[in-house]
Amino acid sequence: MSDIKTYTVALPSGIPVELKETITAGDFIDANDSPTELTKVQLAKRLMDVAVASVNGVKTDIPNALRALAIADYVFLSKEVAKLIEGDFTKAKNL
Repeated sequence: MSDIKTYTVALPSGIPVELKETITAGDFIDANDSPTELTKVQLAKRLMDVAVASVNGVKTDIPNALRALAIADYVFLSKEVAKLIEGDFTKAKNL
């Protein structure tokens, strides 16, 4: 993971979260891979799991670390991740 460029954002609560600088096409394809149609919310959740490299310095069990965040922190982080694909999961999904 050392070749993946990241940056850190501080959540409203002050918790540092390390994010990938970009989501690759492969990341997007893998997140969107499902035998059934994903909703915008499901895709956004999967992309959040892909985009976050660490929560408060911890790089393991990211999905559960995200679930434990306060809602204000999660909403803030969702907006940061959305910026990685121009903020429109539906548009990206239909490419």
